[in-house]
Amino acid sequence: MKTRIMVLLLLLLFLFLPISVLGKDCDTSKITITSIEKESITGNTEEIEKPIFTGKNIKFNLKMYEVKDSITYNITIENKTNEDYMIERNTFKTDSEYIEYTLKPTDNTNRIKAKNSKILSLTITYKNKLEKSLLTNNIYDASNILSFSIKANEKEEPLFIITTDNPTEINNPLTRAISLKLLIFILLIILGVYLTINKRKANKYIALILSLILIPNVYAICRAEIKANSTIIIEYQPTLNETIVGLSENNSCMTKYQKEVTDQVGVTTTASKVYFNRCIDHRNVIFGNFCWQVVRTTETGGTKLIYNGEPVDGKCEGSRGDHIGIVGKEINYISDINANTIDMSGEYLYGSSFTYDKTNATFSLINTKLATWSDSTYDNLLGKYTCMNTTGTCTKLYNVNSYETNTFATTASYTIGNTNYAQIGTTPFNGSNKSPAMSGYMFNKVYNYQYKYVDGSTYYKFGSDVTYDNGTYTLSGNTSNIRSMASMQVKNYHYTCWNSTGECRNIAYVYYTNETVAYYIILSNGKNITDALNDMLTNDNVNKYNSSIKGIIDAWYSQELSNYTDYLEDTVFCNSRDIADIGGWNPNGGETHQTNLKFKNHSVTNYNGISNLACTNITDQLSVSNDKAKLKYPVGLMAEEERYNLSPSTSLESPNHAFLKTNTHWWVLSPRTFNEMDLYNNNVNEKGIKSNYSSYYPSGARPVISIKPSVVISSGTGSETDPWIIK
Repeated sequence: MKTRIMVLLLLLLFLFLPISVLGKDCDTSKITITSIEKESITGNTEEIEKPIFTGKNIKFNLKMYEVKDSITYNITIENKTNEDYMIERNTFKTDSEYIEYTLKPTDNTNRIKAKNSKILSLTITYKNKLEKSLLTNNIYDASNILSFSIKANEKEEPLFIITTDNPTEINNPLTRAISLKLLIFILLIILGVYLTINKRKANKYIALILSLILIPNVYAICRAEIKANSTIIIEYQPTLNETIVGLSENNSCMTKYQKEVTDQVGVTTTASKVYFNRCIDHRNVIFGNFCWQVVRTTETGGTKLIYNGEPVDGKCEGSRGDHIGIVGKEINYISDINANTIDMSGEYLYGSSFTYDKTNATFSLINTKLATWSDSTYDNLLGKYTCMNTTGTCTKLYNVNSYETNTFATTASYTIGNTNYAQIGTTPFNGSNKSPAMSGYMFNKVYNYQYKYVDGSTYYKFGSDVTYDNGTYTLSGNTSNIRSMASMQVKNYHYTCWNSTGECRNIAYVYYTNETVAYYIILSNGKNITDALNDMLTNDNVNKYNSSIKGIIDAWYSQELSNYTDYLEDTVFCNSRDIADIGGWNPNGGETHQTNLKFKNHSVTNYNGISNLACTNITDQLSVSNDKAKLKYPVGLMAEEERYNLSPSTSLESPNHAFLKTNTHWWVLSPRTFNEMDLYNNNVNEKGIKSNYSSYYPSGARPVISIKPSVVISSGTGSETDPWIIK
């Protein structure tokens, strides 16, 4: 009985002894915050007021807008005591799922030495996007009281303890607490006492040794609590897409499109999220330090914008003057049809791309090689750029578009100069207009037209079909000897060797005639007209070389907008090369007199076929993610279908065309027609009306991009004087 009473007394003694005997006064008033300095801000974080600190209390008052907005402070804590203090290690925890606090010492150690100070780095981050249901007047108040502790008298680094309490008042108690480790020690000492009073002598010696080890580890802990009262206001900012869709509820000028659309590679669906913006007062955006206008939303949740020049004083008014851009060389139409060909017989540097210096009006080639244009080298030089010298720097740049002879090529040439505010420059669509292949924003095999005068004095054998064997074409099917190019005579007989035998190594296909002239392309290596059309317009390798306009837009993007790629979605830009009327390119009786090859978007007044945004062929779906029509950057041109849906009136005098009016001609992406010797691409004229130019005539280049669904507007109403701002 005496033994049990003794054990109970010892137990009570050891439970209270560490506090009553080993405890000591902790003067934590000597632990204070001496300074708070703002280290960095990301995104649009705002300090409503600078942090306020007194003793061990801090007050933050911040406003944030977008996910990943953050601010980092350097907090200096001074330790005037005679003991080292340890920062309890962990990451801040908070009840808010939208705000994250991260604390770390700037020197990566947790010790605040006696009579010394230490800098802690505190980062406050807007972590997860707010739900609209949590907003009051577009505002969310994410206020928190957070704290971290520092401890003295620890022989080892303790566990980092974080409190997530939100007390009604902030206090800084002087505490003497029993740690978890201390409680374990007490239990072990009780075990030692039990062993001591045990009758076995060996247990008494074990208990004695255990007591000698444990008793020195029993001590009290001094803790100083640093607390921060953070008032963080999150102001909700709508995305550009949400804003445009929202305008549709109150504005008749916002039109919902509900036909088929292809905004994702290989996916054509009935649109449910597509709105075309005809609202004059709600269409202007400043993004990437340039002005843009909203074209439409996409089925993938993005918003397509078209380039509209450089802002002046933060505004995108139509009264802005010219700016410096890339200017396409004018074509001299007084000379013959080869006016845009140049002699390429010299040895020059060629580059896959270029940069330009607007200040010094010079171009510099990128990824260069020295080469001479010839029958054996030209294929590798198509689509390349040259200064026509060996230095790779020039004031006039040439883009090589197609082969003419072993010494001549068709090109587009450029200088730096003034250009209209609504475009990045002036450029041919392609430097050549002599083949349907040049209808491509990218192209591959080019079959240039040729022509022959037929005076009626000589008969030539024509055939409706051909065979090919051992390197020789032979006319087949129905054949006829013809000496006049009258339409009805040639209509069913398109192939000829321009001889009377009907055999040749390369054969002509006649697609257009008048009374005395035949226009044709040359076929070789067993190809027929179906193969040639496939090579030029639809096959899997049709997008090999850049058009002239694509080269200019890519060069501009790489220098001016590449830092903003993360804001852009990878959508489809449709270069529809669908044929509406094949005309004389039909080998089975196609008309050859005054009937052209007409593309889907050929008509000025009949729009029935071009209001649909479906992009039929995978090779026409230009996109960064489409290996069969791969863009280097997520930028393209407006399609004719989009132009029509913005201004669908069939009247050439309609005031509705004002949306597209820029006082200059500019290109859209879609081809119109190929007549006897000229490819025409659709564009928009100075009155905002659909028009068309020969593909090698310079016209305005207006890039189109698509903003991601998540991108928000920081300010503005969309007017010319108060554009929406995307930071």
